[in-house]
Amino acid sequence: MASIEEKIRNAASRNAELLEGIHETDSAPSQLYQQIQYIQDLESQVKKTEKHAADLQKKTASELKDHKKYSESTFRRFAHKASGRKDRFDEKAAKEEREYFNAIQAQKTAEDGLGYVRQLRAEAETTKDKYEAQARRHDELQHELDALYNSIFAGHTPGFPEEDTKENACNEAHRHVQDVNRALERERHVVFLLRQTIGKLNEARRHLDNAHQMSQMDLFGGGTMWSMQKRNHLEHAESAISQVKMLQGQIRQIAPQLADLGPMNIASGSIWTDVVFDNIFTDMEMHDKIKASEAQIDRAGDKCAQQVRQAEEREKRAMDDLREANEQLRRARLELQKAREEAFRRVAGGERILSGGGAQQVPDDAPPAYSA
Repeated sequence: MASIEEKIRNAASRNAELLEGIHETDSAPSQLYQQIQYIQDLESQVKKTEKHAADLQKKTASELKDHKKYSESTFRRFAHKASGRKDRFDEKAAKEEREYFNAIQAQKTAEDGLGYVRQLRAEAETTKDKYEAQARRHDELQHELDALYNSIFAGHTPGFPEEDTKENACNEAHRHVQDVNRALERERHVVFLLRQTIGKLNEARRHLDNAHQMSQMDLFGGGTMWSMQKRNHLEHAESAISQVKMLQGQIRQIAPQLADLGPMNIASGSIWTDVVFDNIFTDMEMHDKIKASEAQIDRAGDKCAQQVRQAEEREKRAMDDLREANEQLRRARLELQKAREEAFRRVAGGERILSGGGAQQVPDDAPPAYSA
């Protein structure tokens, strides 16, 4: 049977390799945990958005049915005309048309949001796969290291109180690293979500800027083409802000104090007022609404940009904390290794380790140990 000294010598190289590999993958379990939580939140968001989009599809179908009832009914038009209520018919037809086009816009916004959250989920799944591989390697290395140590030390060792002390300190340092890792991953995820938010706010602002330009052209008699382009940009801006609000819900789960960016209302017109009743007064009213929306999005963008900077600072501090915690863990592991090597040296040097932790030197001329 190999002596303890031989076990130490034989295990030294592999021990160093295992410690290095564990140190490289220490953050993987926390990263994986954070990513799983994020995906679960996205799954919930996908289900809610799918239901919302489906409900809006049903509403659009219903509004289309009502719209066709008036737009394609010659009999209804004739009946209203014959009874002297043609204006009443036109009013109802206009109302159904407005409700139908508003339903289409709401459905498109919901479908855009669904596509975006599905994209985020797919990207999150890819990242999770990477973290899973790293976490699996971390577990395998840790298990092998535990097995290596357990082959020599198994839990409490009454004869080696210093080894027990160093082992407890090492375990505490490892727990601290995991706590700091979790805090860092939380801050990293907040930064990721805030950057996504600022991107969507910028997207909404670009569409509002285009809508503003179309609105100016409309004020100078641009006509139907400019009105339709203006509506198209406003619908895209509304979709982007809908996705911003979804991202705010994600942030609220982690950092509730960061979720509120203030009002973000996108100017909304209708096909009826923008085209049928298009005139200088409706154009001026819509132009003022667009400017108000631009001001709100600018304020939200400034607030979000400030939150990004603050979150990046917190992330940097957490990274510094992690470096310090990792260094403490490295020193604790080194101290534990030294304590174990010292214990092995004492045994290999011929000391008899007493149960209380003391040692007694075995004389060179002592009789051999009894063996049955």
